[in-house]
Amino acid sequence: MKRFLFVALCLFCYAATAFSQSANALYLKDGSRIIGHVLEVDSIGDVKILTMDGTMLLVPNRRVDEINWSYVIKDSGPGAIYRYGDKFRWKYNDTELSDQNYEKYFDDDLYHAYAVGSNMFNLGGACWLYGITCAVLTVLSFDSKADHQRTAFFVYAGGATALISLGYVFTSKGKARLDWVERTFNDQNAADNEISYSSKVKLSPSVLMTAQRDLGVGATLSFSF
Repeated sequence: MKRFLFVALCLFCYAATAFSQSANALYLKDGSRIIGHVLEVDSIGDVKILTMDGTMLLVPNRRVDEINWSYVIKDSGPGAIYRYGDKFRWKYNDTELSDQNYEKYFDDDLYHAYAVGSNMFNLGGACWLYGITCAVLTVLSFDSKADHQRTAFFVYAGGATALISLGYVFTSKGKARLDWVERTFNDQNAADNEISYSSKVKLSPSVLMTAQRDLGVGATLSFSF
């Protein structure tokens, strides 16, 4: 009995190690990927995959780009990101990156560029807001019959224009930095995680003629290596 338990424990440890080191990678057409074990590819190309966190997913064929059957795990992150305002979100599940994600997946240069770009983007937004508010209040409070207000009007109008201009500059520069972070991260992620696929699966629905000369529906499954 003890020998049986020992063998079972060894097999369990081996399986856990194998799962953590190699798996399948399902690459989607939006640039993201799902890492886990492909359990089934049905006749129309929908893929059932068990992800590394134990979630069972059914991915429609229209979203699938490639399947890597011999993927060596280097990074368990969800893959590509995209900018959403001053933050980033995973394309895989459309959730915002957490502080832990930034610490884990961004190197010093990327994180610095992200922090500076995010601050500039937010500063620009604040300038836009104050500038537009100032312009609206200036117009609403202006009395053309009061000579003493004409000078104040031009002063306030000039301030509003300056704030809006600064808002445009800071927002543009912040957006440019954040877009650079997005491109750089996605390029590095693609290189680090072997977006050179070892195999490809393609399923094509077809109409077949049976031996009894009846029409039937079938599918062609092709592999390329």
